[in-house]
Amino acid sequence: MAVSIGLVAQHIEKLAPKYWAEEWDNVGLLVGSGSTPVERILIALDGTLEVIEEAKDFGAQLIVAHHPIMFRPLKNLRSDNPAAKIPLTLFNYQIGYYAAHTNLDQSRLSSSITLGEILGLKELKLLEEQSYNSTEELRGYGVIGYLERPEPLEAVWQNFLERLLQSNSYAHPYNLTGVRLAGSLKKDIRKVAIVNGSGGRFVPKALFKGADLLITGDVDHHAVLDALEGGMAVGDLGHFLSEAPMLQALYYYLTSERSLQGIEFKVSSKNASPWL
Repeated sequence: MAVSIGLVAQHIEKLAPKYWAEEWDNVGLLVGSGSTPVERILIALDGTLEVIEEAKDFGAQLIVAHHPIMFRPLKNLRSDNPAAKIPLTLFNYQIGYYAAHTNLDQSRLSSSITLGEILGLKELKLLEEQSYNSTEELRGYGVIGYLERPEPLEAVWQNFLERLLQSNSYAHPYNLTGVRLAGSLKKDIRKVAIVNGSGGRFVPKALFKGADLLITGDVDHHAVLDALEGGMAVGDLGHFLSEAPMLQALYYYLTSERSLQGIEFKVSSKNASPWL
C-alpha cells in the first residue's frame, strides 16, 4: 500500500505540531495534495529552483523543507512574476512542498540541540521555554548549557567548528565562509547559549541567563554591540550553517518511522549557503 503525503505530514506534526508555529509563519503542506502517493522525498532547508530540479532528478513527489516558500499572498501566478516561479515550477513537476519552520525549531529536532551536543554542553536546558500548559510537552527556542571546564574563547570556537565539520554526514560539505566571531579571544568561556537561525533577538535572554558565549546566525551590528557590552561573546554561523544539522536530524527521524519504510529519503546536496 502506497504511503501518502498526508501520512508523512502526520508524522512530522506528531513531532512538531503546526499550532506551535508563530502567527506570522506559514507551515504545513503549501503545494500539492495530502492524498498523493509518495515514494521519494527530498529534505532541504530552502525551496530554491536548484533544489526543485534536484527533487525532479531524484524522482521525488515531495520536498520537506524547513523554510516556507510563501509568506505573503500571491497576487497572480504569471510566469513573469518572480514570486510565482517556485510554486509554478512545483506544480509543473507535480512535486508537493511541505514546510516545518518555527514549529520544528521548538521540537527535539532543533539544530540548537544538535549544536549543543556537538559542542559537548552539559546540563542542557531550553533558552526560552514556550510551553503554555502543564499537559503539553516542554518546548522552546535555543539551548543553554555548560562546557566541562572553562576554556579560552579562541579554543572553544576552533574546537566547535572542527566538530561541526566532522559531524556532517551528507553529500554537500558545510561551508565556513562568512562565519564570524566577536569577543576577547582570551576570555574564559563556561556557559554557552545556542539558537539556530536568526538569533539576534535572543541576546538579552542569553545575557540574563549568564551566558559567556552566544552561538547563532544572522546577528546584526547593534545586537553584537549589546552582547559585548554585557560581557558576552558572539559566534555567528550564518543562517544556513546554524540550521543545516536539522536536516540530518529530520532524515533520521523520518527514516526510523516504521510506516514510512517504503519511502526513499534524500538530504539535498544542492541546498547551501548563498554566501560565497
